[in-house]
Amino acid sequence: MTTMLHPGVYVQEIPSGSRSIEGAPTSTTIFVGETERGPIGPTRIRGKSDYQRLFGGFLRHHASGAVPLLMPHAIAGFFDNGGGQAYVLRAMDNFNTAAAAQRAATNPDELTLEAASPGVWGENIAVAYAKSTDGVAEHFRIVVFYIPPGASSATLVEDWDRLATEASEESYVLDVLKRSNYIRGTVQTPPISAIPTLDEATVDPNEGQLTAAAKALTTGIGGGGDLSDSSNPSYSDLLDQRLAGVTDAAMIVAAADRMMPRPGAFDETGYIDHGNTFVSYVLRRPLQDLFFVGDLPRLTNGTVDDVLAQAASSNRSHYNALYWPHVEVGDPVGSGANPTVVVPPSGFVAGVYARTDGRRGVWKAPAGVDAVIGGIRALDFDVLDTHQDNLNPAAVNALRSVPAGGMVIWGARTRRPDTEWRYVPVRRTAIFLRKSIYEGIQWAVFEPNGEDLWASLRATIGAFMETQFRNGAFFGSTSREAYFVKCDAETTTEIDRAAGVVNVLVGFAPLRPAEFVVVKLSQKVNQES
Repeated sequence: MTTMLHPGVYVQEIPSGSRSIEGAPTSTTIFVGETERGPIGPTRIRGKSDYQRLFGGFLRHHASGAVPLLMPHAIAGFFDNGGGQAYVLRAMDNFNTAAAAQRAATNPDELTLEAASPGVWGENIAVAYAKSTDGVAEHFRIVVFYIPPGASSATLVEDWDRLATEASEESYVLDVLKRSNYIRGTVQTPPISAIPTLDEATVDPNEGQLTAAAKALTTGIGGGGDLSDSSNPSYSDLLDQRLAGVTDAAMIVAAADRMMPRPGAFDETGYIDHGNTFVSYVLRRPLQDLFFVGDLPRLTNGTVDDVLAQAASSNRSHYNALYWPHVEVGDPVGSGANPTVVVPPSGFVAGVYARTDGRRGVWKAPAGVDAVIGGIRALDFDVLDTHQDNLNPAAVNALRSVPAGGMVIWGARTRRPDTEWRYVPVRRTAIFLRKSIYEGIQWAVFEPNGEDLWASLRATIGAFMETQFRNGAFFGSTSREAYFVKCDAETTTEIDRAAGVVNVLVGFAPLRPAEFVVVKLSQKVNQES
């Protein structure tokens, strides 16, 4: 406050007491599963190219050979259907202790190279030291080759030229290799005092590959065999330990290999248990701020009754939804003239969620003729009205082909249709409001717990709720009908104040989807002309 020492006019700014609340993101999705390579912590991506650059392709190295991955299909389905950004959490065994494969230094002061991330993929890297193209004797060059899963020869993937051993130089090798997607550099006894011994292998500029002498991978980075990727990591521990710091996501998808049927590796019971692990994690989150988009196993034999039996074993929570059947998509690594593969729909559905949120809002059901699923060729099962008569009461959301609509999502129920949280948009709207308000009133902590604070909270939260009402988020023709915000001596008693607690009651009238549209027709008879 300005000290008034001389006569005159003084201007003071008085806080209005109202602060703005930003709406929490609703479409950022966490994808958890196995990848070819890449970071083992949650990594934000903004497109398919980001995923390919950091995590690789549609296959991964395995002791039994190259095996297909579900994650790339789920990521493609998400971004093809309107997803904007996502997190990828790579799952692998021993994720806390796994070390990257290494190529040891040839003398005590030389560079030690290691794969950029753990996993058996690192055993398929080849590195050649070569002369720098600038002719400087103190500079050198590192050429990186990689054998992709299923390939028989190495491909040049990175070429780092004009590298220096002095930390003061702009091209200092340890700093430069931090940008590599394949290797990292370390030293046993810093600073690096020796230029690496140049390999006899050289780079063939015409082929862009190693010469024949080096194709045997004598300079390969080995030692990662006992830290291999696993098809059965501890997902519960992985989620608890790695996702605690991710607070801006709203959905989670299990894009794990065990969700993808493969001969000798698919177990329907394990499929359901795996999905239940993710729902349990969502319920353990302190804010319960994630919604699990799940699916059911593929129906290879049997009838829809078998699907219902599988659904009965899934977690009946209103923080998750199940979608069925699976979808057929193009297979970039398949064989034949026009290869396809059948994959679970959850990644594609999450993309439709994101698209619907952006166009209409989280309160709009991600279903109907507008919820067209892009990037697929066909549905794995043709769901008819008679099938959905059984699926809908069991809270299994069907993907269907409808006239004039194409292949769409034709259901918007959570796994608890017997509660007030029956519908996906109602549950997700409540998550959105709770998270937005929680993050938007952090300023109130340690403020004096009295009428001034209560009035500020009413004004701040009320302004946010009014904005959502005007955006069409609530039912009702007036604000009074649509929502209320109550914070006063009635909600916060003397006992609460003594305990340092302030209570705010916020209520809203949700918009529920018109799931059943009934048209009654009658005929006018005996009318005089």
